[in-house]
Amino acid sequence: MEFRDHIISRMLRMVAGILGIALLLLLLTFAFFYLKSPPDAGEPIAEAWQIPYPTVVAHRGASWVAPESTAPAYELARDMGAHYLEANLQRTRDGVVVAFHDRTLARTTSVEEVFPERANDPFETFTHDELMELDHGSWFNVAFPGRARDSYEGLAPVTLEELITIAEEGSNNPGLYLETKDAERYPGIEEDILEILRNAGWYPDPPTLDAPDAALNERFGASSVDVASGPARIIVQSFSASSVDSLVTLIPDLPVVYLISRRMADADGFRFHLDRAVEMGAAGVGPDGHLGFPWHTRQAHARDLLVHHYTINEPWQMRLLRRFGGDGIFTDRPAVALETYGWADQVDVDAILDQRGY
Repeated sequence: MEFRDHIISRMLRMVAGILGIALLLLLLTFAFFYLKSPPDAGEPIAEAWQIPYPTVVAHRGASWVAPESTAPAYELARDMGAHYLEANLQRTRDGVVVAFHDRTLARTTSVEEVFPERANDPFETFTHDELMELDHGSWFNVAFPGRARDSYEGLAPVTLEELITIAEEGSNNPGLYLETKDAERYPGIEEDILEILRNAGWYPDPPTLDAPDAALNERFGASSVDVASGPARIIVQSFSASSVDSLVTLIPDLPVVYLISRRMADADGFRFHLDRAVEMGAAGVGPDGHLGFPWHTRQAHARDLLVHHYTINEPWQMRLLRRFGGDGIFTDRPAVALETYGWADQVDVDAILDQRGY
């Protein structure tokens, strides 16, 4: 009798445990679908700015297959059909605005060979002529031998003026997604960027460009893009709240995006930075991909903010963030993103590189 009661008691505990787990899973499922943003909740926000949706931003160009922030990376991304070419903008000692990401030149240039005593000096201590003495491409061939090309050796840095020319002179007309990198180190860089855009004919009105080359795009397997001729031809972004504030004041008719790192979210909370973006008048936020939780995206959309996550390179990540309601991504692999999001069938990367002489 005692043994039977023991067995019954154990069975009841097991049943209770199973029911408890089932209830927990049910609650989690309900919470997930309740808290997540609908897949296209941000589309009306993008449409209001006339930003392609979902948006594919070529992070430092097509930097998976070419050295980041160089001409081939940007030309390749343009001809793939990326909606925007992304660039981290810094200023040389003699005032030239250049696309370059790192604080120092050591990782992606030959500075250790050319200026060994200055290898760890900040970017802004170099002149543009000194940057031109450096090889900005060979590091890629060493780091990624499977993607190496002889034509990448000896590449030069790209100025903002040159990036604009690249955006204008290919089979597509992508927009520009420009970051004021470490803006506190470059007082007034927002005004410098605006002056360059004015001089290039990109602001306050869109440039007058030829239509995309549909035949060449079809040959590349790419979609035709003409973002540069539209009102959202330029998006400006920054991690710096003061820079975002300045940009919104300088160019209120263009979308400005407030970038949010994991460190920022951990320190102050994600909602704090969403509210800050709204207070500054930002059009959207650019959270680290690790902050791509559905409830975060829902909170942003509830504040009429677009959400463009960085830096997303795997197809499963791209699909997951779309399912969670994300509106676009920064990616080193724009061809993969364009295919994943249905903008293109199969982009022929080698054909584009060969066409452009790389």
